[in-house]
Amino acid sequence: MFKRLFAGFGKSSKPAAAVLQDEIVKSVVSNITDLQDGEWEDREWVHIAVNHEVLIEEGRRSSTQAEVLARKPGGDLEEHGFRLSMNTKAKLLELREAMTAEGKEPWTIVDLTIERDGRYAFDFSYTPPPRLGGNLLHSPLTGLLDRYSKRS
Repeated sequence: MFKRLFAGFGKSSKPAAAVLQDEIVKSVVSNITDLQDGEWEDREWVHIAVNHEVLIEEGRRSSTQAEVLARKPGGDLEEHGFRLSMNTKAKLLELREAMTAEGKEPWTIVDLTIERDGRYAFDFSYTPPPRLGGNLLHSPLTGLLDRYSKRS
């Protein structure tokens, strides 16, 4: 009786893709201090945006843009680029595979936004990825600080 009772204990009733999304969000948040330029210092983040393109068919190529809006205590909001870890990128591929296993079409682009209060959103696209398709200037996160400031 106790085996059956505890067999499901600790297991999530969420689909695998939903569990992976939670893990990816935590992983991305842990990556924000690896800034492209400068040191994190004592900043507090407010908003995170990630644009990740992937092409499995062409040898598992990917391209990522990641931005964090943060501020030093008492300072103005700033926009900083940061690097995703290899672990985070592997989780994104794992999510793609899990979603495909659940019967969904494999996505080529994911846009992820994360708010300081824990809310997050994944937006998947199935179109050819622009940067991986040769448009190296495609930069959907350009102007993130301005767009965020206008909505707040």
